[in-house]
Amino acid sequence: MFGLFKFFFGADDIDTEETKITRNAVSSLDIQAEMTAHENWKMRLKLYLEGQSTEQFSPELVCHDNRCDLGRWIHGTGQEALGKFPGFTTLMRHHQMFHYTASNVVALNLAGQKNEANQILQSQFKDYSNSVMSDLKTLAAVADYAGNK
Repeated sequence: MFGLFKFFFGADDIDTEETKITRNAVSSLDIQAEMTAHENWKMRLKLYLEGQSTEQFSPELVCHDNRCDLGRWIHGTGQEALGKFPGFTTLMRHHQMFHYTASNVVALNLAGQKNEANQILQSQFKDYSNSVMSDLKTLAAVADYAGNK
């Protein structure tokens, strides 16, 4: 547990005030719903690349990391309360790259480069998706611990 605190807060010691701030900031975020939403992106993009989706994706829109619920939280409440912590900035960077990589998948598909789009989906996109999931799990664990104090 203390490794998570060191990762998230960037310090060995646990500051009670910082854990309270984290708990309060996370209270406005449904972490499980965000994890599910981000897991669904891979299936949505896979169906899109296979031509089995009715969704219309635009790389110019998909690349914005501040339009989904998690992104709005990151750029709002999260940034305001937790922006100084390394674990939060890591989540922010991974989430940005998640959207950037998804937009690359869409752009490559639109350019007729389906194989390249699939390769990015299975490599870079998967890696950033896993990173966002891991960061959200860490955030949930830190908030849960803070809630029990």
